[in-house]
Amino acid sequence: MIRLPSVLVALVLLAGSLLLAAPAESATSPWRGVLTFDKNWQNPANSRLTWQLLHRQSNGAWKTVEKHFWRSGSGMLGGAGRNSCAKNQGWLPNGTYAMRQYDNYGGNLIKGRAFRLDDKTCSNGTRRVDLFIHTEQAAGNRQCADRRGDQVCRWEYPRINDYKSAGCIKLAPGALAQLTAFYHQHFAAGARYSKARVVLRVVN
Repeated sequence: MIRLPSVLVALVLLAGSLLLAAPAESATSPWRGVLTFDKNWQNPANSRLTWQLLHRQSNGAWKTVEKHFWRSGSGMLGGAGRNSCAKNQGWLPNGTYAMRQYDNYGGNLIKGRAFRLDDKTCSNGTRRVDLFIHTEQAAGNRQCADRRGDQVCRWEYPRINDYKSAGCIKLAPGALAQLTAFYHQHFAAGARYSKARVVLRVVN
């Protein structure tokens, strides 16, 4: 049996670990995903979320090869809903966010498909936390039985305006399923990519 010097063994193991750790995060990846939440000041419950898939061309430039958009909402509507510094009421502060996608998030209120966003500090220093892109549904992406009142496990629009939120971005269940399917074409559930790879932009 051939015995390698210990230093060489260490280098081989290190090289192996680097290769194994080489993520889909690589700067040479040809794919980027960009979500844009465009606030509607006239009607926050009728804002727009856009998904763009970009592909790196042979000259290094990025080209949009896929683009889709859906109605979305954020904030509790009204004046307070337009205040990005109002905790549990206002829509998201403008800026960019990294995110992590879940196929079946198991929170107390948020379940099923969801994108967990980074926390964000708004203009007056207030820290906005527990931010998601999500819908109203039960675990396993199911709709629970229809009962009286507003249920967090059932999409009840237009009888109830479920596009309102405590600050998260809300989509209809079918829209969130479509977004997730497009996302999974090139990006994995559970992975937290850098904003150079996958980013949410909140504008206007």
